[in-house]
Amino acid sequence: MPPSAYELRACELRDLAQVGQIERASFPERPYTRLDFAYFLLVARDGFIVASKDGSVMGYVIATARGREGSIQSIAVSPESREKGVGELLLRSAIDRLAGRCGRVHLLVDAGNEAAIHLYRKLSFEETGKVVKGYYPNGGDAVEMVRKL
Repeated sequence: MPPSAYELRACELRDLAQVGQIERASFPERPYTRLDFAYFLLVARDGFIVASKDGSVMGYVIATARGREGSIQSIAVSPESREKGVGELLLRSAIDRLAGRCGRVHLLVDAGNEAAIHLYRKLSFEETGKVVKGYYPNGGDAVEMVRKL
């Protein structure tokens, strides 16, 4: 399915159940809670974006800005929508929203998540060399990546 088949829009309270399902499927060891997502609705209002198709949420991204520093807090795509360009569409949208306000955007990614690292490199993110040992509940390390805007 081409990325144009998906609608990108601000996340709404009514989307949180579907966002939560995607979160639990993507990060089963330590998913964000409904309360976490409600918090992001408040603090990252225009940076909490969902991709939907036919009324169903297929993925989300949360981008925040603090001063001139942007951050991708989380991004996830439903298992059935992966490898169809949804993650790239969401990430590009988040970068576009941060570009006018921030000088750079950073994120943390599981060192073993080759698909995500490949996507981030494709969109001009580079590894900073910073590694957070044992960041993930499974003991996995997080790699910091950054992109100048």
